[in-house]
Amino acid sequence: MVTLSELEADPYPAYARLRREEPVSWVPEAGQWLVTRWHDVRTVLTDADRFTTDQPASSLIGLCGGTPLLLREGEAHHDLREAFRHDFDAHRVTDFVDTIARPVARRVADRIGAAGRADLAGDYFEPVSVIGLTTLFGLDSGTDVLQRWGRVLTEVANDFGRDPAVTTAAAAVMGEDAAVTEAVSRLRARPDGSVISHLLHHDRPPGRARPDADVMPVLKHLGLSALEPGWLAGWTLVALWSAPDQLAAVHADRSLLGAAVYEALRWSGPVGVLGRRTTRAVTLGGREIPAGALIAAAIASANRDEEVFTGPDRFDLHRDVRTHLGFGAGPHHCPAHPLVTALARTALDVLIERMPGVRPAPGRHATPHGWKLRLPGALDAVWERTSGQPESGVTAGSASAARARS
Repeated sequence: MVTLSELEADPYPAYARLRREEPVSWVPEAGQWLVTRWHDVRTVLTDADRFTTDQPASSLIGLCGGTPLLLREGEAHHDLREAFRHDFDAHRVTDFVDTIARPVARRVADRIGAAGRADLAGDYFEPVSVIGLTTLFGLDSGTDVLQRWGRVLTEVANDFGRDPAVTTAAAAVMGEDAAVTEAVSRLRARPDGSVISHLLHHDRPPGRARPDADVMPVLKHLGLSALEPGWLAGWTLVALWSAPDQLAAVHADRSLLGAAVYEALRWSGPVGVLGRRTTRAVTLGGREIPAGALIAAAIASANRDEEVFTGPDRFDLHRDVRTHLGFGAGPHHCPAHPLVTALARTALDVLIERMPGVRPAPGRHATPHGWKLRLPGALDAVWERTSGQPESGVTAGSASAARARS
């Protein structure tokens, strides 16, 4: 048996023990079955007949004002996924990086560069991620709203209903949606090439856009998605700081950043657990699990399974490329994965470009936390102060042009 306090402090030692001794284990505090081995986790994610994302009791439904994409199945899932899946095709991601993400990253880097010190998680990676994706989504404002949504949904995800006050406080924040509802109303009347516009209008007859009841829950849950690239960039930097030789290699050849981000996603990705519910009684990892049971499929554990990866606890950007479960698998495999890794890579590339001497602040204490969603915590860093680079931002014209090309 494992406790939530063990998992929240550092889940990886507990995962290693469970993979050896009890790969499918009941966690009473969470009310869920924790699945830790690669094969079993992948089975849970890919066998949609026995393991469903449909979880009627999930607090996300109330907080998002309806069922988000993550918890939909069948045609309801396919219809909404197809509406914006092509926004993350390779050529569109490249266009996003060139016209939106890199200018945003340079602007944020230049804003903090003169200080010579910052928490890179809160002052750089998160803003770059949220500002860039706000623009891609089609929001002229609402960056602060998405960031607040993402943070409170993270707290709820890691709380497992233990503290009702957490959900109550989150509900108040999630109700602050005027900026997003105004954008939905505008794009309903005047479509463009943005993600929200595609959610509303893709594969729909003229004048019959998808209703708010379908669109708003998806957008509210995307608050989490808007933070994820920043978290991934943060974990990649933590990994590189822990391996000076690999950090030096990246400084010498920044094309290695793609491999570093992909390996960091395996080594310590921000999404540690994906939830499912059994549709019938099943046998998994030698355990009998009843119908309707909640499953915590620990992709973070599967990605360090000794049966699949050599030296799994070691971060190694030179590791032979191998598919891992950082973005899930099966019908709910993350459709935005090319964009998430591209945005994380771009944020790191600009950081090195603008602040080449960036390093951990003296006396910095690592504060990683969470296990369903695992965050790197504050990333206190220092560098030689810059005199300020030319301001480089996303103008209304460049953002509109990027959306028009999508």
